[in-house]
Amino acid sequence: MNDTRSLLGIALGGVLFVALLLAERTALAYTAFLAAFLLFCLTTRLSLNWQILLGGTLGVVFGLFPESQVASVQVVGKLFIAMLKMLIAPMILLAIAHAIGQMTAARDLGRLGARTVLLYMVTMAFAVATGLVLVNLFQPGANSELRETQFFQEAASAEAPALAHDLSLQEFLLQTVYQVLANPFDSLAQGRILPIVVFAVLLGVALLQIGPSARNVVDLLGAGYKAVMRIIAWFIRLAPVGIFALIGHLVATVPFENLVKYLGEFVFVVILGILIHAFLTLPLVARVLTGVGPGELFRGIREALVVAFSTSSSAATLPVTTRCIEENLDVPPRVSSFVLPLGATVNMDGTALYEAVAALFVAALYGIDLGIGAQLVIFFVAMVTAIGAPGIPSAGMVTMVVVLESVGLPVEAIGILITIDRFLDTFRTMANVEGDAVVSLCIARRWS
Repeated sequence: MNDTRSLLGIALGGVLFVALLLAERTALAYTAFLAAFLLFCLTTRLSLNWQILLGGTLGVVFGLFPESQVASVQVVGKLFIAMLKMLIAPMILLAIAHAIGQMTAARDLGRLGARTVLLYMVTMAFAVATGLVLVNLFQPGANSELRETQFFQEAASAEAPALAHDLSLQEFLLQTVYQVLANPFDSLAQGRILPIVVFAVLLGVALLQIGPSARNVVDLLGAGYKAVMRIIAWFIRLAPVGIFALIGHLVATVPFENLVKYLGEFVFVVILGILIHAFLTLPLVARVLTGVGPGELFRGIREALVVAFSTSSSAATLPVTTRCIEENLDVPPRVSSFVLPLGATVNMDGTALYEAVAALFVAALYGIDLGIGAQLVIFFVAMVTAIGAPGIPSAGMVTMVVVLESVGLPVEAIGILITIDRFLDTFRTMANVEGDAVVSLCIARRWS
């Protein structure tokens, strides 16, 4: 019944849209269309990912026809970006501090818990480093003509990069230290990401060390985090309309063949990086620390990798991963029951790699040269934000905003990245799940 109403609503809105557009009432035409599309999204049983895909597809279709005048709705896309940016600072503070502060199981397990967290950090560092090396080697988006287009010039003029200056590494690090030591409340008010991230990490570690007496503070942070996530979830429900406006404006003002070309380069680098991490780095870690060869490893977790690739969800894959490593790789339940749920929360190898590559790709599209200092910031922020990534649909949109903001890149660029985000998410999740399995195996064979 709901789907029938949704289809009827969007059909009526479509008819009204065409009539108003023919009457040259562009503003009213798009108001009717967006209202009908939003009604459809709010009442349909389609998942949010499919709704976003539909919004992006419609944006491409409208953008390819200049007479559609879809660029006139760019303000809707800007409002959607503004809504996301509004909550980024509190989300980062609450998410990271709460994620670290609640790792009581890791603290209570002493060395075993510390080694688990450390090994997760090491595998994520390997993943991000792989992505940064590849993006510097292949330079996707370099020397693009896109920076001359209306879409890019408007976004770049609205948000000047804060860290893209010709500084030496020493000068950059000194400037970064001063930024990090800024008053956290001033940073929250001004939306400066790096000081917020560092303060959140320090606060989370301090709460973790304090122990049970800090439980109420950790619970308060958790409640605040849930409240912010609820608001973001409300905003994300508007994502199909926002993405339609962003992509419609993008395609209408940027040569489509160039956009496809540079996105192809980006997809190639991301997938190559994930494959290197999944089929070389992680198997090498398992081989060195446990003696388990790649063949045995992949036979043991094959089913989990297939489920991860098809569902794009580490949490949904968790029961399958648990069964695979317990039955096929002889990891005891006392290890898997601790290591895997922790990994599903804090270990995001593929996500961190993707975000690092995406940040440098966006910088290249805008003609911004990010030096080694800014890349170190990306390295750190990509890892930490992956730890605090929200468990909501299209969470990659939110964390990508954080990484871009950390080096002063225009956030409107997520309109480009979202077009292929769902496709790349399958590969990212596969790497995330394999990382969880490898760390579980290492803990079981080496230190349990």
